[in-house]
Amino acid sequence: MPDSNAAVVRRQRFLFRSGMLASPLFWRFLFPIVAVVLSFTAAIYAFSVPYLKKLVYSLEERAVLTNLNNVHELVRANYLAIEAYKQAVLDAHKRQLKNITLFEEAYIKNKYEEFRSGLLTEEEAKTFALEELKRFRYGNDNYVWVADLSGRFLSHPDPEMDGKDFSEVRDVFGNYVLTPLIEKVLANDEGYHSYWWQRLGQDVPAEQLIYARIFPQWGWVIGTGVYLDDLEAEVILRKEKMIDELRQILLPIRIARTGYMYIFDAWKNIIIHPDAKLENTNMGEIVDPATGHSLAEELMAAATTDTHTLHYLWDRPDDPGNFSYEKIDWVKYVDGFNWYIVASVYTDDLNASSNALRDKIIIASVAIFIATSLLIALLVGRLLTPIQELTQTASRVQEGDLSARCEITRNDEIGFLATTFNAMVGQLRRNIEELDQKVMERTRELDEKNAQLTANVAKLEQRNREISLLNAMGERLQACRGLEETYPVAIEIAAALFPTAGGALYMMDETSGLLRRQNVWNGFSGEPAEFAVDDCWAIRHNRSHLFTTASDGQPCRHLRLDADTPEGPATVLCLPLAGHNEMLGMLHLRWEEPQAAQSEDLTASRKNLAVTVADHLAMAMANLKLRERLHRLSVRDGLTGLFNRRYMEETLVREFKRAERQKLPIGVIILDVDFFKKFNDTYGHEAGDVVLKTLARHMQHKVRQGDIVCRYGGEEFVIIMPGSAIDQTVERAEEIRRSVEEEMRPTYGSEVFQVTISMGAAAFPDHGQTPEEVLGRADAALYRSKDAGRNRVTAAS
Repeated sequence: MPDSNAAVVRRQRFLFRSGMLASPLFWRFLFPIVAVVLSFTAAIYAFSVPYLKKLVYSLEERAVLTNLNNVHELVRANYLAIEAYKQAVLDAHKRQLKNITLFEEAYIKNKYEEFRSGLLTEEEAKTFALEELKRFRYGNDNYVWVADLSGRFLSHPDPEMDGKDFSEVRDVFGNYVLTPLIEKVLANDEGYHSYWWQRLGQDVPAEQLIYARIFPQWGWVIGTGVYLDDLEAEVILRKEKMIDELRQILLPIRIARTGYMYIFDAWKNIIIHPDAKLENTNMGEIVDPATGHSLAEELMAAATTDTHTLHYLWDRPDDPGNFSYEKIDWVKYVDGFNWYIVASVYTDDLNASSNALRDKIIIASVAIFIATSLLIALLVGRLLTPIQELTQTASRVQEGDLSARCEITRNDEIGFLATTFNAMVGQLRRNIEELDQKVMERTRELDEKNAQLTANVAKLEQRNREISLLNAMGERLQACRGLEETYPVAIEIAAALFPTAGGALYMMDETSGLLRRQNVWNGFSGEPAEFAVDDCWAIRHNRSHLFTTASDGQPCRHLRLDADTPEGPATVLCLPLAGHNEMLGMLHLRWEEPQAAQSEDLTASRKNLAVTVADHLAMAMANLKLRERLHRLSVRDGLTGLFNRRYMEETLVREFKRAERQKLPIGVIILDVDFFKKFNDTYGHEAGDVVLKTLARHMQHKVRQGDIVCRYGGEEFVIIMPGSAIDQTVERAEEIRRSVEEEMRPTYGSEVFQVTISMGAAAFPDHGQTPEEVLGRADAALYRSKDAGRNRVTAAS
């Protein structure tokens, strides 16, 4: 039975073939189709091969340029990173130098205070300080030195420099060693300078960066330095590591079949090359045989052109000495390193891909033509009609109608194809439905993950921004010289950290004991300009106090709340500013709308951030206030509030130097109270104190802005008048004497005193070249005023 069926099938095939070959319709369809296929194949080859060859060459060239640009950007990024690292290390060294110098300055101040307290003589204090500094070492055998203002080293660990005058000493490049640094210190109290000098125990000089500060009490300059070759060594190590990493990236890169990339510098030294033997060699002697010029110089010139390319003839590794093979190089210049990055390839290798593609197209075209002709011959006869129906059904499926089915029911291959096609469309429909479901589920999962990732990234960016703002606040607060300078810093940082909140800074008024508003941000309003300490829970408990209208918490009495209106504040946070056991003020934050409070999300971390800001601000304010108080105590007289004798002596030295540079005069007045002992003996020392304080206030109102009034000692006072010649000085002194006699009436109890003063006046440069000389001449004039009957002004002769 099977043999009979097979015979039937073979006979049907024979009849079909013989009938198809004899049919005119078959040939009528076959010849035009074959002719069209042949013409189409030839047209495709004629038009596509040149285009594809050009396209493939362009793609190869674009790939080379992409690799070259990527390597160029990578090297450029590494250069910027190394430069940033170098600057960061240099800044770190500068901060270390300053901290070391401040540390040693504190030690010298300690010795100075021991001398002031009588524990040591001045000579002993200086000796101990200098010996300790000479022994001090840190880092890579770095040290601290001390010099006087004339440029002589008072303390130096090098015996050849200790005690030597370096005011005229220069380094190996002819630069002064100490003189420029001392000038900077005198002008700014501190300064940086660099010069070339050998390390301790070494003979080879190296560049050294030094930092120094002035210690005015003894006229010393304290300094230390670091050798910059330590910094250069760190930078060289990073650069060598970068070159190793870059070598690992470049060596595997292949351009076409044999092309490669390499790097050389502006001095023609090969830095990276696939041939390890060529690395660290100079390519200046390699010559282009066609031009006779150095190949390296031609590459450098090509880097400046618009195309960055160089075409030349070269030999191949398998044909050495035959310089007939065209080669193309692309060159990029890296200005930071003075490097040239080269991508080099033979033109034949670059065209190899397009030639191979051309051959494949020819083979494929011939094969397609033969296969198509045979297929047409076999199918035209039997497939013409059913194929049309299948085509129509396929078109409906292509348009998206997956319910379309082919109605052919023939018991042959066409029927089987129709049945298979219907099954395939059905399976495709089911697969698409299942795929759509899976895609929807996966998309939903990805959306959820993406939302979580976005939230986490936002939190991380917010945290980084907060840390950056806190660091910026710390740096700016350290640069503040007074308490009031911290107010705008605090407001600016608080506004940046809490953009949806309004707020205000309140500071303690020492006179009234009230908290007064200093600054506000983000349109803050509604709070009183001042209020009592007990009105704020944060101040009373010395910790942050959070209040929301949605909770049952206790609000501060200074808050202006209206529970019946939605405009009332939703959230309020009060943060005390306290330091050194002293309440300085309060930082106040408020969110006016409930939506704002919810978006700000005052969680524990947000509240901790506000507390951190308040702690930083409070500590900086406390330190500044303490520093101002210490400075005021060191230069002010405790009774009168005038500058004391120490400040007077320092001011005279400073003003005399300025007057000498600017060719200006300085007037000096010495005065004391006539018969002052009578006030003390008759009414007691408290009455004498009243007279001195009244006279101090009176003189401060009678002198010019810029004049300096000091208490010289006892009932004696000194007035320094920069820019005043002797005539102006005497005229001003007479005005003050007359106003004291006529206007000043100090009272003590029921007593009203009549006070007169005697005054002596002198001026620089008429009566001396130094503060001591001018002060002595003014003092002598004062005694002549007393001898002449008091209550008068006498000018120095």
